[in-house]
Amino acid sequence: MKRFPLRELAHVVAMSGVVLAAVRCGGPEDPHAHDDATEFNVQSALLTRNRDALRLCVQESASLRGSAARINERLGASLRAVSNHPDWAAARFGDRKPTIEQGCPGPALALERLEPKESIIGPGLALKASRYRTFIHVLDEKTADVVLGERQVDRAPAEFLRVDDHVLAEVSTALVVRESYLDHPEFAARWLAGAVGLQAREDGLPGVLGDVLDKPVTDTSSLTKPGLDPTTH
Repeated sequence: MKRFPLRELAHVVAMSGVVLAAVRCGGPEDPHAHDDATEFNVQSALLTRNRDALRLCVQESASLRGSAARINERLGASLRAVSNHPDWAAARFGDRKPTIEQGCPGPALALERLEPKESIIGPGLALKASRYRTFIHVLDEKTADVVLGERQVDRAPAEFLRVDDHVLAEVSTALVVRESYLDHPEFAARWLAGAVGLQAREDGLPGVLGDVLDKPVTDTSSLTKPGLDPTTH
C-alpha cells in the first residue's frame, strides 16, 4: 500500500460511476488524444483496449487460503447478481463470461490502516494496464481490524493510465473487504457494482436476497494520488 502527496498529481479522473455516460454517448474518439493514452478506452467500462472481458482478481489473507475456493464461489455469486444491474449491457463488458482469478498483480497489501484519498492498492501508474478491472482483497477479522478499523469494506484505486500530460485515469479499482461481509447484499449492490464501473444501487440488485438499508460505511469516491514513474512498479 502506497501513499502519495497531492502535489505529485495535477489531476486524477475516477472512472467508476461516470464511465457509462461516455459509453452511452458512443461518440468518436478524439484524434488529438495524448499518445500515451492509446490503451485507454471509454467505449467500455473495462476502460482499456487490452481487456476483452470483465476479470476480477482475488487475494485473501494467509489464514483464509484454505477457504480460497469457497471465497471465489461467494464472489462469483455476487458477480452474477451484479450482472443483473440495469446498466450491465450499456457497460459493454463483452460477450465473454466474467471471471474471477486467484492472485493479484502488484505489491502485497500492507498491514497498515487504509486511508481514503491517500492509499493505492495495486500496481499504480502503468504503461499497460493489467487484465483485471477489479482487485479484491479478502481479509480475516484480525487483519481487517488493522487495515479497515471499524469498516466492513473500502475501496482504493489499483491502476492508472496517463491520458493527457496532466491527467491520469483510474482504470482498475481495488476493494478491501472482511470475509464475513462477502455475503451481505450491500457488498454486491454498492461496492462490487461500483468497483466494476457501474453505479452503486441504493435499492439493491435483482437476485440479491435482503434489502440494502444501511448507509455506506465510507465514501466510495476516494482517490489515490499515484506515483508518476511507471517504471518503478
